[in-house]
Amino acid sequence: MLTQQELETPRSAADMLAWVDAAHARFNTKRLRADAREGKHFAKELVHEARPMALFAYRYFGASPQVIITHVIGNQNYDGMVDDKRNRPEALRYLEVTTTLKTYEDSLRMEVLSKKGSVAAYGPVIAEGPRYRRVSIKAPGIAREHQDIRADHLKLVQEVVERKAKKQYEPKTALIVAVDDSVPFREKADVAALGALATGTLVPALRGTNFNLLALEGSNGLHLCYRIA
Repeated sequence: MLTQQELETPRSAADMLAWVDAAHARFNTKRLRADAREGKHFAKELVHEARPMALFAYRYFGASPQVIITHVIGNQNYDGMVDDKRNRPEALRYLEVTTTLKTYEDSLRMEVLSKKGSVAAYGPVIAEGPRYRRVSIKAPGIAREHQDIRADHLKLVQEVVERKAKKQYEPKTALIVAVDDSVPFREKADVAALGALATGTLVPALRGTNFNLLALEGSNGLHLCYRIA
């Protein structure tokens, strides 16, 4: 499966996304998919760090073969490094990734999926007992209004950005936030609400930090970028 050395191999903005998706496709058995949901075999780093960086690099740098991204595993205050070899390079040196796609409830939902083979996308997850001595876990599905789902995810985006704003990062760092554009930010009105949150709340929260760019990235095409003055 994946190794740290493979994850940290420098790749161009033109190539990184295709490599990430090919690496993710290796998790092609029921057991490996269950392991991936638990973050094993570097799946967590691949899905929640490398893929948002790859999406950002492909879109923001126009899939340039002259922009090299290096994923860095560890406890340093960045997840990736940028080497922009173009004639007019961007003022970006580091990438920091955070996600709204991995809450505690999401982890419980994935546990139900691994145990039962299917799970309701929305609604509460009821767990009894600690994870490795679980007595029972169930996720009864309920219908929810789209506006409520969007509101929940707007709140998640605000929370993860505000947490990052309180920490110290390297100068010339782009903050990449992975968001769910499959349902919560699918429609034009959803994207407009997310944009309003970004300009009205998120960008002001990041002013005075070392972040010089905020990028909101979705797997289905959402790509919103904001300069931090």
